[in-house]
Amino acid sequence: MTFRFLVSFHYHKETDLQAIVDAYGGPCEVFADSGAFSAATLGATIKRADYAAWLHKWRGVITTAATLDVIGDPAATHRNTLALEEQGLSVLPVFHVGSPWERLHELCKQYRYIALGGMVPHAKKPDAVLRWLVQCFKIAREYGTVFHGFGQTRFATIAALPFYSVDSSAWGSGSRYGQISLWDERKAKLVTVQVSRPDQARRYAALLRSHGADPAAVGRPGFAVAKQRTREQYEREDLMMRGAPAIAYHRLGQWLIRRHRVPAPPGWERPGTAMYLADGAVAKLTQAAQVLRDEENRGTHMYLAETAPVNLHKAAKVIAREDEGTQLYLAEANPRHLHTIAKAIATDTGEASRKGNPS
Repeated sequence: MTFRFLVSFHYHKETDLQAIVDAYGGPCEVFADSGAFSAATLGATIKRADYAAWLHKWRGVITTAATLDVIGDPAATHRNTLALEEQGLSVLPVFHVGSPWERLHELCKQYRYIALGGMVPHAKKPDAVLRWLVQCFKIAREYGTVFHGFGQTRFATIAALPFYSVDSSAWGSGSRYGQISLWDERKAKLVTVQVSRPDQARRYAALLRSHGADPAAVGRPGFAVAKQRTREQYEREDLMMRGAPAIAYHRLGQWLIRRHRVPAPPGWERPGTAMYLADGAVAKLTQAAQVLRDEENRGTHMYLAETAPVNLHKAAKVIAREDEGTQLYLAEANPRHLHTIAKAIATDTGEASRKGNPS
């Protein structure tokens, strides 16, 4: 089983990536991103020389990297791409919402794998974003180019468009609102269950069980609320809260690869669509990892993206059992959380093997 996760330079400039790989003890694929968008929203600036040095330092660990994009300045973004390439670094160029279409034509002539960015600020205008994406795909089709969609996992969009890979934090956001996302394979749709609601738990009991969650616990008042549970109860329920959505998005990823069957661009072997799950809390990813490790290998690769170490740790355990198809990268801003995730996956892998369930 291959452990795949996404790290942003903005969050992980001091992280020991090799330690994470060593802690996992198995094959890993690491997607690197500059984190320029996150940095810009916080008023920070990423220097190209620093990003390049980081990529060089971890080039033996990183398997895919995006360029240092400059929001709103396609020319500067392209200069960064060329400068990084001149230093022997292979990076994905990025095309943003609002950039001239001529620029995308130029990129597609040169590259077969491009990232699309700048969509998050327009999330409240999904129809406009979809129209923009459709035009991107029309242009890319002329050249045989495939796309990664930064922060774009709106179900209607990814179901309609054959991305090679995407990333999003949607899988982990439900816990903030007391919701659990589940994948309904029969209806091919994501279902949202409100926790602490007996009627909801009864209605989706079978689906909850199929995602490793206990309907009785999910429907009980105070579900996964630390102040209303003993530590043991809270940890068990919190694992359900984080793990079930991880399984749901894993299954969604499987569905996407069957639906789109996006051919791998030159230099990559896996088929798409690859899904990268992103979240700001490592605890969520850590718990997700624990759950996914117990899932039967369904032939999909999902990349969980996470900005907080604790969540990445949990998510890593969940993904450890997945090895083919759509990929989901775990991205985490807190190095300690990534370490925890890797260790959790490695430990869980050993336990599974001893029980006769090789990963």
